[in-house]
Amino acid sequence: MTQPTNQYNEDVRYHPDDDCPLFSESLEEHIVGITRGTLPNHGTFCGNCYTPLSPDTAKCPHCGALTDGSRRPVETIPDEVMAMLRDQRKTESSIVNSFAYAGFIIAICFALWLILTVPYLRPESGHLITATVVFSLVLIIGGRTLAGVLGGYYGDHVAYERARKRLRLKWTAFSAAR
Repeated sequence: MTQPTNQYNEDVRYHPDDDCPLFSESLEEHIVGITRGTLPNHGTFCGNCYTPLSPDTAKCPHCGALTDGSRRPVETIPDEVMAMLRDQRKTESSIVNSFAYAGFIIAICFALWLILTVPYLRPESGHLITATVVFSLVLIIGGRTLAGVLGGYYGDHVAYERARKRLRLKWTAFSAAR
């Protein structure tokens, strides 16, 4: 009997082939821990991609670099690498949030347009409760839907590509300097 596979495990995590470092999950978690003050910036890290390693590791599980190769393991994660992750997340967050707020603004404008143009819903028609219910439903359902679609789908794609483009440029400059 075969075991069901989990489609959300590390084996199916996106690994792009665009020469841009995608921080390993353990590196991201470690940098977040350092930023929050719960983990020290000290240990054994891959000299190539800075993924945390155990002291007896011979090959990085993330990038495949050998620990006895040209880039020896390091004891700390460089500040530049931590800044790259913060910048990547900040870029992604601001773009996704901008798209989501645009969805809410569209929903607000549509709700106002609906109330002001449909004669039955106009303020002078005397159907204030109906107009309020319609306005509220458009804001709640339309705002949430548009924010989710614009921010969660389109914004996410745009943010990811833009953040990776910036990360590639910074990684290239960082790699050339080290």
